Order: sequence, then C-alpha cells, then structure tokens
Amino acid sequence: MTSLGISLVDALTGESRRAAAADRAVRGSDWRHAVVATVGSDGTITTTDGIVARRMEPYVGAKVGDVVVITVSSAGGWACWGRFASGSGSAWTPYAATFAASGGGAAIGNGLLDAEYTLNGDECTLRISFVAGSTTTFGSGGLRWGLPFTSAALPNASMFWAGSGMCSDAGLAYYSGICRISGSQNYLVGISPTTATGSAATEWRAATPFTWANTDYASFGVTYKIA
Repeated sequence: MTSLGISLVDALTGESRRAAAADRAVRGSDWRHAVVATVGSDGTITTTDGIVARRMEPYVGAKVGDVVVITVSSAGGWACWGRFASGSGSAWTPYAATFAASGGGAAIGNGLLDAEYTLNGDECTLRISFVAGSTTTFGSGGLRWGLPFTSAALPNASMFWAGSGMCSDAGLAYYSGICRISGSQNYLVGISPTTATGSAATEWRAATPFTWANTDYASFGVTYKIA
C-alpha cells in the first residue's frame, strides 16, 4: 500500500473512533462532572448545560452551584450520584446564616455570624455562632437564626428538634439554654430554661435572658431532619 493509502486509512480510522466516542449507543455508559443550575421538586437536578438527571438517594440537600458527578446509561438515562468533596476535604460546609426577629426590626449590622453544617443522608448537623456588634439591632419578638435547609414536617405543631444553646452577657454572666427547630421551618430559636416552679421557658428576645448589646454572643448546636 502506498503512503497515500496508509494516510487515508489512518484518517478514516481516526474519524471512526471520534464518531464512536461521541455516540452513547457505541461507547455505552459514561460519567463526568457537572454544575447544578436548578433543583427540581421531583428528585431531579438540571445542570448548567441542560442535562436533567435523577438524584441518587444519598444526594439530599442538593443546591444550586454544587459540583456533582453525573452518569449516563447506554439507553440515555442520566443519574446524579452527588456532590464532589470540597477542596479542603472537610465534610463541613460554611453557609450564610440569617438573623431576624419574629416581630421584625432585627439586623446583624456590624455583628458576626459564622455557621456551618454537615449532611448524612437527610440528617443535618449544624453550628451557628453569633456575636453582636455596635450596630446590631434586635427588633421585637423572638430572635431567629437561619438554617441551611428547611426542616422536615412533623406530625404535630408541638413537636420539634432540640439542641444545645448558650449565650453570654459579655463580661457579666453566661446563660445556658436549648435551641428548638419546629417542623417545616427555616430557622431555630434559643430558649431559656425555667428558673422557678411554674415559670415558663422563654424564647430569647431583645431583653431576654438579658438586654442584648455590643459584644454579647450566642452559639448553637443541633441535629435535625431536612425536608
């Protein structure tokens, strides 16, 4: 065979290989990484390049921007295994917690909020740390700190997940307490324990369990089921 013939054979072979690699029916199943654009209510995600993939059971708490593993069958069906680990290798993910009051008027101002969570299936464990600043306002009603995911529904309004909580009137006293997450909510509240027989436990407010001011702080830890 002449050199021209050999070159032609090589070119045709290369083109055939490229065509086969692009055809799922030829190459079979495959996987790659993708970025989540939207999260569907039907157990699917849609990637930034338009692929709709069904989430596998461990991938709960999907959110926009996740870098995930998607795989396709030879029949063309897409599935999403879950997100890649973060660059640090930590299972804990920082998130932007919110600070509010049930009656309005609360704002973090120049205070500090640091929060992170870790997921195990539909179980979310989180930490929220709060330090009031000179321009932090506490509004009216119960103080609320935001969750990374909305909590699952519970059978009764009197049921909730309970966790630990502590706050400090800085330089003066510590106040132990608990935190509570009710069903289908996106926030937790701090609660002071009862101090006398017959007294009622009270949600933390602008003046409970002390009058909050600059440098006062609180921290929470809780595990709950996500929706």
